[in-house]
Amino acid sequence: MKKPKLRELREAITSLFSRPYTSRFPYVPHIPQKRFRGNPKFDQAKCIGCTACAQVCPGSAIEVLDSVTGKTGVRKLTHLPDRCIFCGQCEANCPTKEGIQLSREFDLSFFQPGEVARSVEHPLLVCESCGEVIGTLPHLYWIARRIGNLAYSQGILISKIQEALAIPSDYEEKANEPLQRQDMLKAICPRCRRIAFLADEKSEAKRPPPAPKK
Repeated sequence: MKKPKLRELREAITSLFSRPYTSRFPYVPHIPQKRFRGNPKFDQAKCIGCTACAQVCPGSAIEVLDSVTGKTGVRKLTHLPDRCIFCGQCEANCPTKEGIQLSREFDLSFFQPGEVARSVEHPLLVCESCGEVIGTLPHLYWIARRIGNLAYSQGILISKIQEALAIPSDYEEKANEPLQRQDMLKAICPRCRRIAFLADEKSEAKRPPPAPKK
């Protein structure tokens, strides 16, 4: 039988009287490092509902559901941790950089996926003509703040800014009438806006030329 080496004996005695390198979790709460990529969390006040996070998510861990009733609707974004790979693409591609962020939450034990799913909801802007979803109101207001005075060159942004400022409109809407030129200043989708533009072009083409000046 060979005698133990002095180095191995020293290491054994040292480890016997030394503190462990690992943490005492779960008896003592574990605090991850600052750049730890934990469970992503939405911020209701900073999220604009643009769905950029859902589009870049490689694991399809963010579910988008639009519910439209008449001319109103709600968009619900839900993060599903059972599909998430915690890559951080949602945070990196968020336009506001604060709408969704990786937390330091790592303890995600659950029996059903819905127990730890988190959601945010935003009101939708629906086309006043065909009912198509245009986007969320927070997204439109965020765009208007970003581009400043240029927002007044776009019909949808003009109408929503006018509503936000509580400015009454003199436009009298008539039911069951085809789209006209003035409808381009309403909250309508790009398809209906094109129809209104073409209708205006046709009416201009049919209009007789002005009489020559004497």
